[in-house]
Amino acid sequence: MTEHKLIFVGPVGSGKTTAISSLSDEESLRTDAKASDITGIRKQTTTVALDYGQISLSDDHKVRLYGTPGQVRFSFMWDLLANDLAADSHSVVLLLDNTRNQPLRDLKFYTQEFAQLIHRSRLMIGVTRSDVRDEPTLSHYHNWVEELNLQAEIFFIDARRKETMLSLLKCALPSEIPESAWEQYRQTTRETIDITESESSPQTQDTTPFQGDHLVIKESIVTDILNVRGVQGAVLANAMGDILTSSLDNPELEEYIGYMAGMVPAFQAASAFDNARSILVKSPSGNNLSIFIEDDQVLGVLSAQRTSVRTLKQQVEDILQWE
Repeated sequence: MTEHKLIFVGPVGSGKTTAISSLSDEESLRTDAKASDITGIRKQTTTVALDYGQISLSDDHKVRLYGTPGQVRFSFMWDLLANDLAADSHSVVLLLDNTRNQPLRDLKFYTQEFAQLIHRSRLMIGVTRSDVRDEPTLSHYHNWVEELNLQAEIFFIDARRKETMLSLLKCALPSEIPESAWEQYRQTTRETIDITESESSPQTQDTTPFQGDHLVIKESIVTDILNVRGVQGAVLANAMGDILTSSLDNPELEEYIGYMAGMVPAFQAASAFDNARSILVKSPSGNNLSIFIEDDQVLGVLSAQRTSVRTLKQQVEDILQWE
């Protein structure tokens, strides 16, 4: 019997767990735990290790399906899967949630994180939840893939329904698998697929209309960010340095963040580098000040020194993507 492997990657809530569950012949292995961080705004559980399922395509071909956690704080599993368990995957299947505010950012981030694995395999992109929001469109994704100099096949799918993923699955696997095997698989259905807590059914159905490349930070983020472990407060300012809202009781720090907000445009204009997305300042007291830059707004987040800056960045990114 010939074995093939596929690895599913992508942001929290994009449908990885659900897709593997829908495609598997038997009940898939899931390592869900209650979401204890900002993810709980979107869904009740999150994958903390991996998802695993299997497909038998006739007696000659077996497909192993591996799913990665979506969160950076579990990135040690990304390394284990990409460089060991699923290092010989035939394709990388990147799932993108069409209702997130900036799917392009997710496309950039995950293709960079899994660049080596993509280089030695193939890239498939599955766009989920287009039934909830129909933009970005297929043409948007084709343009983004071209801009990033990637080679990828793009499919709009419903991770809850196996039949909508068959074209992606066939494209992701070797062409040597006979059509008869696919026909047999197509006619095989599992009695029950438990997706009651899946990513495809997030707790909130509210979506923001697609704004293209423009992203507006809502003032509510200053309160929402306090749900992130280690965060002590936040300030939102405009590009002129005016404070829009704050949860800090520190006028001097607010003034400093406002000053940094006013300096960012000048820094970017004088710099030969690409536009900065974030700046990290370590204070003498041992706290970290992370400054996130979005068009004409700046978000300053004060966090404890022990807080992982990389994890904090993704938590902020998820809030920006979901609000």
